Amino acid sequence: MGALAALLILCFAGAPANAQVSGSIDVESDYRLRGYSLSAGRPVATAQIGYDDDNGVYLNLSATGEIGREDPLFLGVQGNIGYARRLNAALSIDGGIARSQYRSADRGSRSHNYTEIYLGLASGPFSARVYYSPDYFRADASSLYAEVEATFRPATHWRVNGHLGSQVYLATPAQYQPGYAARYDWRLSVARELGSFDLHAALSGGGPAKDYYSGSFHGKAALTAGASWSF
Repeated sequence: MGALAALLILCFAGAPANAQVSGSIDVESDYRLRGYSLSAGRPVATAQIGYDDDNGVYLNLSATGEIGREDPLFLGVQGNIGYARRLNAALSIDGGIARSQYRSADRGSRSHNYTEIYLGLASGPFSARVYYSPDYFRADASSLYAEVEATFRPATHWRVNGHLGSQVYLATPAQYQPGYAARYDWRLSVARELGSFDLHAALSGGGPAKDYYSGSFHGKAALTAGASWSF
């Protein structure tokens, strides 16, 4: 991740006039990823910065911290480098590599570090991506994750998004196979845009197993809310 951060800094510092640098600050009631809570059900704040070049290269880097306790906890960082290209008036393709490094929200638990290579297609309101990871949460566990999304604008300043994803493990140590069954997740969200601000809420879930944090099991279905400021 250090090399990725250095590359991002160099790109931002030397960005040409026709490139775009953007950022956002987001607050969420729970940090959920693929049907699981990475913040143990507590609220988080995320700062993100991105770079998009006219030639199709893009970079993103984000940092997330838990803010729902007296002693705030830095959860981790995520960065990706990719390339996007429009194939025709209706279809575009993108691909890249992403690195995620998160510590557990339950102090003392193992961290979640993994690399993914992804490839995606987008057409109108629809998009799909496939991710391959050689080390998903463990150095000896590889996986495939596929997702499809649709985003619609039913009215001015309103946005509705639907997401469906599925993950399968390609190789896992025998002793961990019972806990690495195929999984699915879904999310339905709605957002109201207020200039550079965004208010949003989401209902999400997944299966087949329950989520485990803070010493107990929790159902996957969750209603979350948040706000973001883009600049």
